[in-house]
Amino acid sequence: MTEKCPCGLPLHYHDPVIERSVRAVIAQKGEMTKVTIPGGTWEVSRHYIALHGLKAQELPNLGFKKVD
Repeated sequence: MTEKCPCGLPLHYHDPVIERSVRAVIAQKGEMTKVTIPGGTWEVSRHYIALHGLKAQELPNLGFKKVD
C-alpha cells in the first residue's frame, strides 16, 4: 500500500535524505505534532509540514484535527 500525504497524493519527497530524516523523527515521536496558533491547537502531520510547509493563517482550513 502506498503511503499518502494528507494532501491526497502519494508521499512526494524529492530528496531521499529529507525523507529518511522525516521518517526517523516520525519513528521516534510519531507522525502527528501539535501546532498552536492564536485560535487553537491542531494535530498536524510531520509529512505534510516537510512536504508543504505550514502557514499559520491556513492551518484552520487544512482539515487537520483541532484539539484545543
